[in-house]
Amino acid sequence: MRNLEPGQSLCSDSAATSPAVDENARIASLNVFLKEWFGRHRDMHCYLAIDPSQRDWTSDDADGKPQFSELHRVDVDIDHGAFPEAHRPYLLKLDLATPIGVNALAHSVRVAYEDRRPESMAEGLGQRVGGWLASRASPEEVAMYWSMLALQCDDNGRTCVLRFYDSRAMALIWGTLSRMQRQAMLGPVRAWHVLDASATPKLHLASSEPRPDFVLSAAQWQKFHRHGFVNRALALHARACCRQPAPGEIETAIAAAERAERYRLTDRDDWVAFISHALTWHPQFDLHPKVLLLLKNKDDDDFYTSVIGQLTADDIDEIKQGSWPEHLAALAPAKAQHAHGIDYDDNV
Repeated sequence: MRNLEPGQSLCSDSAATSPAVDENARIASLNVFLKEWFGRHRDMHCYLAIDPSQRDWTSDDADGKPQFSELHRVDVDIDHGAFPEAHRPYLLKLDLATPIGVNALAHSVRVAYEDRRPESMAEGLGQRVGGWLASRASPEEVAMYWSMLALQCDDNGRTCVLRFYDSRAMALIWGTLSRMQRQAMLGPVRAWHVLDASATPKLHLASSEPRPDFVLSAAQWQKFHRHGFVNRALALHARACCRQPAPGEIETAIAAAERAERYRLTDRDDWVAFISHALTWHPQFDLHPKVLLLLKNKDDDDFYTSVIGQLTADDIDEIKQGSWPEHLAALAPAKAQHAHGIDYDDNV
């Protein structure tokens, strides 16, 4: 089997037909589920969350496309001078008792899955659908809450936009939150239907508990700052494998990003390459003695991608097998700690 560079695709023309059939089945299934769910919860409004930062797909009423201009729209005001007004997320109210609402729902489900195609993710085209929200509150109330939630101060006191309305970002954010933080994020939203990091439909439900304030720890902010690298590496991996990342691969990518920071990688491409090697070579590839030696001797101004290029094809094959000599592997954690102050305990 030939080795692949991160992002290089192994797909063949014949293999590309099966995912299309599977995508259509997923679209049909989610569309039916959403209509039935909202049909059972008629006391709540259905709001479609849109992120137009890459492409605003509801702006043109083309032939065969729902008349989105007829739907009630409320923008989420992100009050920061550096945030473009055209990139503001917004909510569309879908009345599923009307043909326009039903058609808009069906179209949004298709768009959500189209944006999860590996090629689209790898090209960085964004996630235009942020999910389907159920709430008894008005769209103005939900938008106002999102406006307050989106602007946060990170652990360094910098004002940041928390992109929870991007479904791939939300998938990683949600996994880091406590139960109370999740309730605070939901706010006036009683149920949030969204695709997770593996493009599997998930339902986040609010409890009847009082809604606490949304406060993040410094450790959580450090994770959030790594999420862009994680999602980029997962997108390239998805394109190479012609499928969505598996839950275990997502965990591998998150863990690798944390180790990349401890190795003091700073370049974006270096971060993505390091995570990609954990996905394609071995989840703990950096414990291989030769990799450890390269990282130990790496100067601060050396690029990881250049340093790791010194590995031979035989070295990479050995790493992929995960069977490097036991006596050397046993020394690897100690070497790593000595070289970079990294503690490879059971929690890493």
